[in-house]
Amino acid sequence: MAAAKIPLFYDDREHAEKIIYELSLHEDLSLIKKRLKLGDYQLNGWLIERKTLPDFVQSLCDGRLFSQVARLAQSPNHTALLIEGYKQDIACYQIRREALIGALCSISINFHIPILRSLSQTETAKILYFCATQLNRREHELTLTGRKPKRKKNQQLFILQSLPEVGPKLANKLLCHFASVEAVVTASEEALMQVGGIGKNKASKIREVLTR
Repeated sequence: MAAAKIPLFYDDREHAEKIIYELSLHEDLSLIKKRLKLGDYQLNGWLIERKTLPDFVQSLCDGRLFSQVARLAQSPNHTALLIEGYKQDIACYQIRREALIGALCSISINFHIPILRSLSQTETAKILYFCATQLNRREHELTLTGRKPKRKKNQQLFILQSLPEVGPKLANKLLCHFASVEAVVTASEEALMQVGGIGKNKASKIREVLTR
């Protein structure tokens, strides 16, 4: 019996034919075009936003960058930013190196979003493939073999992710806010809504599944 292919979703507005072509050469991947609300690629609970280096610099200069990063940070999914290109690509921009370094530090430290670097679309495709296979291997170990996380915090996160519309990132936010699983499951809708990423609709769904 052939092994199931690893699904990798890409946004239908992503114009990167070389990346899609390179990914299509991997027989263990299943490429699926769809409209993504956030990010350019989605794989196993992760959203990856791809920016060329000129686009990164331009969005920093015109003030769009951090509003985009904030939306990524509020996603219930894990998120990463992939920056693609050579420094020569931004030679025409009047921007100080210190400003770029400051932006990268803010994204990784303040917003907790990892940054991946790529020089070309070919290298981007390799990075996406590595991410997909490694995440799939971990998922296989945790679910298909029946293994459960051993560390206490991972066990708590594992439980919280069973709640409606709670992904890995939102589970971590809930645990950080309430400090225990018990406090989460006994929290009111109003208390749940104090956590970033949880609105009234999501809070109601969580309370419903816990109380019905």
